[in-house]
Amino acid sequence: MCEFIYGVRTKSGERYSRASLKNAVALISRHLKDTIPQWNYNLLDKNNFPKLHATLDGTLKEMKKLGIGAAKPHEGLTNEELRLILDHDAMSPNNPEGLLRRVFLWICLLGCSRGGEHYNLLINQFEDTDNGFILKKFHQKNDQEGLEGNQYTFEIPFPSDVKGKAEPNADICKYISMRPSDYITKEFYLGISTNTAAISKGNWYYDRALGEKQIRGMFREICIACGIDISGRNISNHSGRDTVIQSIFDAGNEEIEAMAISGHNSSTGVHNYLKVTKEKKRKILGSVIQRLTERTSDINSKAEIQYDNEVQHDNEVQYDNNMQHDEIALSGFSKASELLKNKNKRPLQETSTNKNINVNNNKKKKRKKIIINKYYYNNCSIYNN
Repeated sequence: MCEFIYGVRTKSGERYSRASLKNAVALISRHLKDTIPQWNYNLLDKNNFPKLHATLDGTLKEMKKLGIGAAKPHEGLTNEELRLILDHDAMSPNNPEGLLRRVFLWICLLGCSRGGEHYNLLINQFEDTDNGFILKKFHQKNDQEGLEGNQYTFEIPFPSDVKGKAEPNADICKYISMRPSDYITKEFYLGISTNTAAISKGNWYYDRALGEKQIRGMFREICIACGIDISGRNISNHSGRDTVIQSIFDAGNEEIEAMAISGHNSSTGVHNYLKVTKEKKRKILGSVIQRLTERTSDINSKAEIQYDNEVQHDNEVQYDNNMQHDEIALSGFSKASELLKNKNKRPLQETSTNKNINVNNNKKKKRKKIIINKYYYNNCSIYNN
């Protein structure tokens, strides 16, 4: 294993990324557990395999210091790029290839599908309803089924179509209708037919599954066919998932709402998709340059404008308070402060005769009656001395 870590290279002779090396060791460890009886070891465990751990750890640190093997995260598309793709002739729903591409893109976005989920997508995972299709995910990466898994099907209801602008349900419905009438293939994605006679009869696709190699590069192929510049970008089928989760956050939705679509079980997983793009970083740093290049007079002018706005706001608030005070006065209501200033002083007036209240003393030794004189007054006025 140590020699493998030192010497493994890609077909072009380059070193694998640091993440790929670590994942490779983890996959080999899982393979050993699945194939060798009584093997309950983890190759990444420092205590059981100290030499292997030191070799891998040292290799990753050395590669990072040299700036090589950096993993390229999946990148999503912008809203403008998505609009260009949907409006492109290569995505036309009026021909077999364009319709297949269009349906694939809708499932990438609305289905929030992981890259590997497309290979095993089945026709019976789609339920057609009056409000739109419902995509049912029987199996997910974070749901291994069985006793430890979830005992329910994860469902994603697609939104209703926007006539003439975005019609995902109409596209999927048309794609399904173009399958052979007597099809037996369970896979959702089918190979494109080259039989002109069958195409003229509405059978655009063969009764066989589309090749995994074609599915694997579908999202990237769509971008290239539509003229999207993806040079230097890690674009794959998983990019559709990146795009929709980022769009969900950009629209102001809460974290729990994003998890309800992505299928994540924890906030940590969904936060990995919340990225600050390079363009956003450029704008942030551009604001710093703008502050440095502005003249002092321009900065002072902006400060004065801001001060004038704050003064105007304070005046408006004061005006509102005065209006409220006037309304209170007109309504006949008097504040406590006004009552205190009132000089109309009138003497207290006794309104009833004195009443005797008998209170029995609880102590047995003293049985005297206590007489309390209590007086009642009205027309009381509050005044200052």
